Amino acid sequence: MGPQEEELPTPADADSSAAVDPDSASPASTALPPEESPLWLLLTPVLPWLVTLPWGSWALPLVAPLTLYAGFARRVRERRYGAAWSLAMLWAALLSVGVIALVLARPALAARGILHGSAYRAEMFQWITTGTGKESSPERFIPEHVLHLGAFLLLTLASAGYLGLVLGALLMAYMSYFVGSFAAASSQPFVGALAAWVPWSVVRVMAFVLFGALLARPLLVRQAWPFGRREGWLFGLAFAGIAIDILLKVLIAPTWGNLLRDLMAR
Repeated sequence: MGPQEEELPTPADADSSAAVDPDSASPASTALPPEESPLWLLLTPVLPWLVTLPWGSWALPLVAPLTLYAGFARRVRERRYGAAWSLAMLWAALLSVGVIALVLARPALAARGILHGSAYRAEMFQWITTGTGKESSPERFIPEHVLHLGAFLLLTLASAGYLGLVLGALLMAYMSYFVGSFAAASSQPFVGALAAWVPWSVVRVMAFVLFGALLARPLLVRQAWPFGRREGWLFGLAFAGIAIDILLKVLIAPTWGNLLRDLMAR
């Protein structure tokens, strides 16, 4: 569900100061300042170890976007949504890897330190072992998804994207805590970790990241509505991702739950 490749903006839907064609950028504009280097992302997998510190449970989601934000914001300002989306998806993947590694290395520390991690793990394991739970109940999970999406959109708009990434880090951390816990309980840990990242959650993350790239822009470029026809297509793609997330969950959650049950260590 990733955004399409950037196209040259037309006069009708872009202002010349904000719409940048990456292929025609001058050498000066392509030289990234140190704080915007993608190399900062390499620190992301170690950030979950912040939970060893006092108040580390809250520090993790609050600090996690720092390895991403400068480069993400630059790409959003330049209207390079595909590049911003790709960078944020890499950040999310690295954060997930870091949380999973923490769970496997220090399960008790992870249980104490990842906000909502233990509760979400218990909820998901109950669904896997019994076949009943929120994952198989649209009347329960749809309102929660809508609440999370609404909070994410508002936080993103209000903070030029940063607080949206904070909420995203919180959600990623506790979902990844479940993934790591399932991998540890699986008869095939690597396969279990891949399967525990259920497809509807992956699509949801992709859609949230696209919304984040779009809605960070108004404050970043100091315009109330810096959107044109191209952004309209991307908003449609993001909303389609949310719809696909819900549809996949309704249609395949029971079958996927059986798959995960079969992977549980016996």
